[in-house]
Amino acid sequence: MKTRILVVDDDKLKRVTLKTQLEDDGYIVDLGENALVGLEKLKQQSYDAVITDLRMPSMDGITFLKKIKKLSPATEVILMTAYGSIENAVKAMKEGAFEYITKPFSYDELSIKIGRLLEHQKGKIQIETLQKKIQSQYRYHNIIGRSKIMQTVFDKIDVLADSDTTILIEGETGTGKELLANALHYNSHRKNNAFIKISCAILNRDILESELFGHEKGAFTGAIRTKKGRFELADRGTIFLDEIDDIPLDLQVKLLRVIQERVFERVGGERSLEVDVRVVCATKKDLKQMVAEHKFREDLYYRLNVVKIALPPLRERSEDISILSQHFLKKLTEEKKKSITGLNPEVEKIFLSYDWPGNVRELENVVEHAVVLGKSDQVSIDDLPDYFCEIPIQSKIFAVNTNRKNQIDLSEAISEVEKKLIIWALNQTKGNQVKAARLLKIPRTTLRDKLSRIEPPLQISEDDDSLS
Repeated sequence: MKTRILVVDDDKLKRVTLKTQLEDDGYIVDLGENALVGLEKLKQQSYDAVITDLRMPSMDGITFLKKIKKLSPATEVILMTAYGSIENAVKAMKEGAFEYITKPFSYDELSIKIGRLLEHQKGKIQIETLQKKIQSQYRYHNIIGRSKIMQTVFDKIDVLADSDTTILIEGETGTGKELLANALHYNSHRKNNAFIKISCAILNRDILESELFGHEKGAFTGAIRTKKGRFELADRGTIFLDEIDDIPLDLQVKLLRVIQERVFERVGGERSLEVDVRVVCATKKDLKQMVAEHKFREDLYYRLNVVKIALPPLRERSEDISILSQHFLKKLTEEKKKSITGLNPEVEKIFLSYDWPGNVRELENVVEHAVVLGKSDQVSIDDLPDYFCEIPIQSKIFAVNTNRKNQIDLSEAISEVEKKLIIWALNQTKGNQVKAARLLKIPRTTLRDKLSRIEPPLQISEDDDSLS
């Protein structure tokens, strides 16, 4: 699409000359003899740029500039004047002018400024497109789930996203805590400012303090320059403190102060720094229990626990497994350019029966494994990771091979099924016989007796009941 420019100048010869030169360069050009005519044209037509004289009858260029920006904020303005001064230039730039050019000027000089203007607009469009893409990616309704428990989570995000309230997200590993934090930030009024993330588990105490609060040059060995911390970088935006349950107790005091007062000092520094930042935290552990065990400060817990959002494990939202599987399958087949249309019925049964200790992240990894290895148009059991061979579903545990057989030894078949159930229970409990017996609803002595009759014998450690 061609660039459209409006030229406004009370000098007719200058207007017509500029129109000819600009049209020779391929621009669409309209003319106005004064600011009032220019405003009428802006109401009827959108323009990429306005080139206007600073001194005109009826309305000066600065007033005209203000009205342009109010009427069409995306339109850039280049001001022309024969009365160039630093004061006028500064005033024009403060009011939103893109460029300031002093008469007399050559067309080449103006052409360069228009080129810069168009590059600037192109960059703005690219940034806006990226921001829309980010917002689309993290909108809370793109956190997949149709279960009642997830709808409750969505309702909370809807209410809380645009507030500055501190949020505590609770959930097992892999439930999507970071995705939820993204949704809170990118649906808030802070979305155009920084979103800073840090895991409190991956760093030692001293490095974590420096990462959170920054340090002054010379604060410790290796501090060769002043460094801004994550809180400072997140000013006017959001900071996401993941795995807050792993932060050392002595650092919790300093964290409490910055959350409470939005004031802190860099490591080795004496000057207090103020920040305007929203705090979102995530934990995989029960902080209240940690407080009872004196592993987490009570005052910090209550400061963080202003509003809590609990993300359920996947095993508690099994009705979401199917749509999550299809979502990941569609995304991954597009990424890896595979033509897999779905899961076969046996795989769907396995997915619904599996406990998903790694939650949504594990489900995505399993689907990716299947997509990479898949050779047909449907995901089959052979495409799944090896550990899925022992998933406890009725169709696998009770399967009996009848191929090329005229008779079946019922006692032998029942023993084989019993063996599979015992192996399943021991795998589920990592070899713990007490827990395995509980899963099978039989006494532990009965389980030991059955184990003693399995051939070949399963290797069980005598001291810790673990499956070898």
